[in-house]
Amino acid sequence: MLKKIKLTIVFCLFLAVMPLFAYEEFDEVQDPGVRTTLQGMRSFQVHWSTWMFYTLNTHTPGFLEPGAYNSRIKNDDNSFRVDHVPFTRFTSGPLTETGRDLDFYVDAESKGFFLVKVPGTYAYTRDGRFMLDTQRRIVTIMGGYPLMGENGEIYLPEGDDISISKSGAIFVNGSRIDRMKIVVFANGSDMQNLETLNGSFFVLTKPIPTLEGPEYYRVVQGAIEESNVAKAINGDIIAAKNYYESSARISHALNKSLTTSASLMAP
Repeated sequence: MLKKIKLTIVFCLFLAVMPLFAYEEFDEVQDPGVRTTLQGMRSFQVHWSTWMFYTLNTHTPGFLEPGAYNSRIKNDDNSFRVDHVPFTRFTSGPLTETGRDLDFYVDAESKGFFLVKVPGTYAYTRDGRFMLDTQRRIVTIMGGYPLMGENGEIYLPEGDDISISKSGAIFVNGSRIDRMKIVVFANGSDMQNLETLNGSFFVLTKPIPTLEGPEYYRVVQGAIEESNVAKAINGDIIAAKNYYESSARISHALNKSLTTSASLMAP
């Protein structure tokens, strides 16, 4: 119980620093040295929160590892700034057999997703854990979002025998009900335009070419895709904290030097 409370507190801290990803520079700091160290502090804080986030989700099915790297970016006035560039590793996680009728794995060379309906839009996910809601719709276990088929939301009639073909066609007691909508993106590089909601669900920021047809994927029933996080990186989390503190100390030293210089120049 105590461990769950600690994890909840850490996750809340992560949510608190999420606005850092949308930080904008307004030139409020004029000295280039101080500005660069502050930008470094912000970037390493983003690294810390990102690494903490996916370390907590090492065992979350369908979770795809987010990341960020530092980049030296040239401004319009030919000056430079240090900024972080976020990305997602879309490599498929390992397959785990569960034996559940409503657990699915999509094999599409790391480019395939289940299409689900979320409030206001559609989302893409590799979390193949589904269940039936009170209306007998197929919905995600996480969030209860409806799985989309060729004919819209998928409702299953009463029946004990639920089977899925490799193309995603759904049968109940031998009768075909629908075929789940599997989205396969044409190019892995274009998938960086997917914006993550929580590491497991993604939405489009702009149109991405897709490959149409069941020949581009294979659905496996009774199995799920595990998180693609290879390992927790507790050591790197501490390293990011140390980098942040080092940048902070350099910033304080530069600021103190500027203050001393200003006082020596005062009449």
